Amino acid sequence: MATLPLLAVVVLAITGTGADGYLQHLASTRLPDYAVNTALVLITAASGAALIGTGLGWLIARTSFPGRGVFEWALALPLAMPAYIAAYGWLDLTLAAGPLGGLPTVRGWWGTGLIFAVTLYPYVYLLTRDAFLRQPPHLEEAALALGRSHASAILTVALPAARPAIAAGLALVAMEALADYGAVIHLGAPTLTVGVLRAWSGAGSLADAARLAVMIVGIALLLTTLERAGRSRARSAGQRNMPVRTTLGPVGSALAILACLSPIVLALVAPLARLVWHAWHAEPARNILNSSLNSISLAAATAGLAALFGLASAYALRSGGRLASIPVRTAMLGYAAPGAVAAVGVLAVLGVVQSGLDRAAGGLFPILLTGTVLALVFAYLTRFAAAAIGPCETALARIPPSLDEASRLAGAGPVRRFWQVHWPLASGGILAAALIVFVEVLKELPATMILRPFNFDTLAVVAHNYASDERLGQSALPALVLVALALPAMAVVARQAVAPRRIELR
Repeated sequence: MATLPLLAVVVLAITGTGADGYLQHLASTRLPDYAVNTALVLITAASGAALIGTGLGWLIARTSFPGRGVFEWALALPLAMPAYIAAYGWLDLTLAAGPLGGLPTVRGWWGTGLIFAVTLYPYVYLLTRDAFLRQPPHLEEAALALGRSHASAILTVALPAARPAIAAGLALVAMEALADYGAVIHLGAPTLTVGVLRAWSGAGSLADAARLAVMIVGIALLLTTLERAGRSRARSAGQRNMPVRTTLGPVGSALAILACLSPIVLALVAPLARLVWHAWHAEPARNILNSSLNSISLAAATAGLAALFGLASAYALRSGGRLASIPVRTAMLGYAAPGAVAAVGVLAVLGVVQSGLDRAAGGLFPILLTGTVLALVFAYLTRFAAAAIGPCETALARIPPSLDEASRLAGAGPVRRFWQVHWPLASGGILAAALIVFVEVLKELPATMILRPFNFDTLAVVAHNYASDERLGQSALPALVLVALALPAMAVVARQAVAPRRIELR
């Protein structure tokens, strides 16, 4: 199910009939700009995220300063901020009439890349922090004993050892940037994802949209391969150690606190403060309550289903052997489809199903499958199944098989074993899987725009529609409500991600 939309995109790109001359016209006009913008945005976002995430990962793992325990999980909170909402705030802040009008206006490919860097760096931070915690302390100590300076030991020993984790984090950053629609269109740096939506909505050609989507899928699959390879190498680098943290003095502590506060201010505080100002001084948007309920219901339903799928997949991996891993790993490829691509694939799949049901019912099948909540949830599950499988798999993998054997000897069946052994130990990971999907669905924009039912708006769609009409005052309130819903969930996930986990057998 998760890979059907991807397969449908490929089949439609090969066999579908597009608009006459549209792709040729696009190739000679906008397509080169889309490709160049995509490359520049990805390079800028990856470079900024690498610098911020790696530096903060080392700082948290290897030093001690006041507030370190809070910053350890708070540095992951920018993942709750959709890049397009940060873009709304920063563009307005840096326009000539804005309070920071003396700064360069945040727009174009470089501004978009910086927005992605400050909102997506937690992917790099979390993985590199864990990598630095896994490194044996004696490696740097040996370098220092051989006459290396602290800076040289970090550059020649610590960073090379953390390279797989850095690469995995950067692949996730690039995939999220590649999938974005709201920020790139608002800041004037249209990428290939914008081309997919314009081919579908402007030219009315699903086949041409699929042909552009194939280009994105190819890039995303490459990034997925790099991310999985980097993550597996990072996991095999060793178990967590208890590093000797350097206690910083007053000046060093002040600089460390400033370094930790800066990305949080840039990603969250500054744009949200500007949006609060607009919301206070503007007439509120209409239908905030309905769009909030729509967002919450979609996110909660998808999160629950994704957690069930993730748990079932994790059990398959735990007990089904190598053969069971094939469908699970294949299902995780759905994450390689950005929202716009997943939506095109879902339209193609449900269109075929609809035609088959109409033929079977003599043309009287009463339900339109496309443009429904069912289509939205299908697209969300396609995209975010991997986000649920990963935490569930990790949670179950931490439970020693000896506990299963002991429960069998005690006469416990599978159901009792789950509730009395597995659930108490793995419930945190399952909850984290559901919350991650909840936040991702709240933030998802292009798939929702394409597949939503008529007169069915979410907070993301309402905020985007007002912002695209240059009515930032009306856009501010739905944007703020969206972030307010996502932040508590992300705080729980972040706290759990940095907490030490031990299972003691007594």
